[in-house]
Amino acid sequence: MIELSAIAWLALTAAVIAVAFLYSSVGHGGATGYLAVLALAGVAPDSARAAALLTNCLVAGVAWWRFSRAGHFNFRVLLPLVAASVPCAWLGSRVDLPRSTYSVLLGAVLVSAGLCLLTRGAVTRDSRLRLPSVPLALVTGAGLGLLAGLTGIGGGVFLSPLLLFLRWAPMKTTGGTAAAFIVLNSVAGLAGLGPRATSAGWPLLVLALPAGAAALFGTHFGVRRWSDAVFGRVLALVLVFAGGKLLWGAFA
Repeated sequence: MIELSAIAWLALTAAVIAVAFLYSSVGHGGATGYLAVLALAGVAPDSARAAALLTNCLVAGVAWWRFSRAGHFNFRVLLPLVAASVPCAWLGSRVDLPRSTYSVLLGAVLVSAGLCLLTRGAVTRDSRLRLPSVPLALVTGAGLGLLAGLTGIGGGVFLSPLLLFLRWAPMKTTGGTAAAFIVLNSVAGLAGLGPRATSAGWPLLVLALPAGAAALFGTHFGVRRWSDAVFGRVLALVLVFAGGKLLWGAFA
């Protein structure tokens, strides 16, 4: 049973709402943010991992729906990625490994990617885009899926900068494609956790409702209100936060 005071629950809920708003606005589910705030609240790792994935599914699902309705989604890019990532995410979720080494590596990569986005031009619909080759997409998807399963997230923070830097998708299409990627990998991660997903994360499911509501607002801004430039800056902020969270967890 998860024992938190009323004040702790209020603070946790407020933090989850903020994370869901920010992450959903760029097509992400927010698992890295939920894991960070749950760890600060003293929630056990198994409970935090399950709750983060469950909330991730809802928030990224809202983002997938809103971005795809607005035309910011590319199924041809997504399909080979998830064909390889979903089974690898399931496999990674069943493995318990010391995480400090790759947390440092991935944290540094995400922070670097976020800083690069702040200093380079956004990828727009008029940029020269190219579809990835199927073998390359399969290898990329497998690697990202495995990392997602091992870390207990959906993998969008890894996929988004790759889609942009390799010019596989324009800025906002990255959001919709990453959201779908996150939902499918999160479901695979939950399946890999098995009964632990419901037994450990059940008391925290109450957080999914305010997170889902926040995602409706976040995706409204990401899809309709923010320009590609603003979208890119917010995405950069999310990547820096996610990378910082991994680095903090490795050294704390």
